[in-house]
Amino acid sequence: MKQKWLRDESEQWVNEGIIRPEQRDAIMSRYKGRDRLSLIFFLSALLIGLSCLSFVAANWQVIPELIRMLIIILFMVGFYILGHVFEQRANPYYGMISYVVALSIFGAGIFLVGQMYHYTMNSVFAFIVWAIVAYLLYLSRPYFFIFLSGLAIVTVGAIYGLANMHAFDWWLFALFVIGYGSIVLIQNNRLISYFFAISYSIQLMGYTMDYLGSYYWFSVFGLLLYLFGLVVYKEQISIPFRRTPLVIMFGLLLIQTLIFEFSYRPEVHVVFCLILTVMLIIAIVMISRKNHLLKLSQLVIFLPIFLAGDLSQFLAYIVLYVFSVGMILDGYQSDHERRFHFGTGAFLLTTLTVYVQVAWGFLNQSLFFLLGGIILFFIGFLLERKRKTMTGQKRKGV
Repeated sequence: MKQKWLRDESEQWVNEGIIRPEQRDAIMSRYKGRDRLSLIFFLSALLIGLSCLSFVAANWQVIPELIRMLIIILFMVGFYILGHVFEQRANPYYGMISYVVALSIFGAGIFLVGQMYHYTMNSVFAFIVWAIVAYLLYLSRPYFFIFLSGLAIVTVGAIYGLANMHAFDWWLFALFVIGYGSIVLIQNNRLISYFFAISYSIQLMGYTMDYLGSYYWFSVFGLLLYLFGLVVYKEQISIPFRRTPLVIMFGLLLIQTLIFEFSYRPEVHVVFCLILTVMLIIAIVMISRKNHLLKLSQLVIFLPIFLAGDLSQFLAYIVLYVFSVGMILDGYQSDHERRFHFGTGAFLLTTLTVYVQVAWGFLNQSLFFLLGGIILFFIGFLLERKRKTMTGQKRKGV
């Protein structure tokens, strides 16, 4: 909330008799402007610290090892103390930045010490230690960016292990699920849940592509996250856990229809089909019990359509349309405007994709763009009219 806006508005409230002058003073005291002098001192300390680190990095090899260790510890502890000082002076934002810098120095120190003593990085143990410290730091200082830093450490560690050692470290993933997952359940924050779901998807997408060698296994892991979203009763967690795999699967299928060719894969394991079938049945039962029958259309995005051979391309178009129309109808029926918008965007992207794939080869390019624009305009006009109708009913309380 901007200080000037609050000052002008509160003065108008006093003139209109909505609040009394003493109430205005009490409100203004709760929303004090930022201490710009503190910001100047913080930025100066940060720049001085970065300059010292740059100097140390440039002369790292000529500095004795004991001095190197002392420098790392000094900067790490210094920024941690600086963060504590800012907290005590009611500047939590600057304190949070200081803690993140201290956490970054700790991680950099792990790798620098390993370099000093010629420790070979043939495991992700350093990332496990770093992620544990980030987790403990968040427990003592529960700032969102510290949690986000911990997720970034875990995600980068998992990708590092896959890229350099072609191995997925399950200890690191267990720390992610148990440690950081418990924070998601306790905090019940939608933004935290979204970042957790995105990190989960990135790690397991890397696992399926590098370790398992087949992207289609991600549909199992994505559906697992979707099922957990159905089980959790907290809406701030349930919605991100269900929406994230749907968006990713929709994007994967859309990209595949544009770039890759569908072909039958005889190497597909029977276990994959069995697990996916059981999970889909569980999802159907759970959705049916909640009487959300339109949500059943969302499950088509997890179907292994590549098993259909030559019909896979055609089935992919049908799946994309069923998913998009299902989202639109679900958003319209539940009076959920954001869901309706997502379905509208998915429908337009699907139509554009199908049009490019089907008509690009035999239509003149100018005619292609003309017809494409007319079709998309007509579809967008109908969907926008539906959206306005839904919004108008919502405002009238229908």
